Amino acid sequence: MNKMMKWVDAIRTITAPFGDPIGEIENEEVERVKVAESTVRGIMNPEVKLEFHELSQVRVFAEMLRSSEEIEDIEIEVAPDFDLLLQFKGGKQERYQLWLGQPEHPSVITEFNEQTLSGDYRNIRRIN
Repeated sequence: MNKMMKWVDAIRTITAPFGDPIGEIENEEVERVKVAESTVRGIMNPEVKLEFHELSQVRVFAEMLRSSEEIEDIEIEVAPDFDLLLQFKGGKQERYQLWLGQPEHPSVITEFNEQTLSGDYRNIRRIN
């Protein structure tokens, strides 16, 4: 939980300088972000610890996705730090897992894809 509070403080520091320019809230597609502490790669933790819904807060997550660079063939051996659920206008939702960066290692975010499989394995979820 200590890691989560440090992350919350970082989000607050980043979002503090932003105001709410007229019309900008209508232009941002992300309406709400839910954050859970991740337990394992490929499984979303349903226990939400934090929820962001103000423009200055959700903008950080939206910008993180917009500015991220796609990398292929990266191997991550540790569990993600956080599971994210982004809710967009119109009801669309996307799920991500986030690894916070360390010195000489960038932060990594990956979209969580649910795949339906046949037989007894139809409820298994995996990340490509």
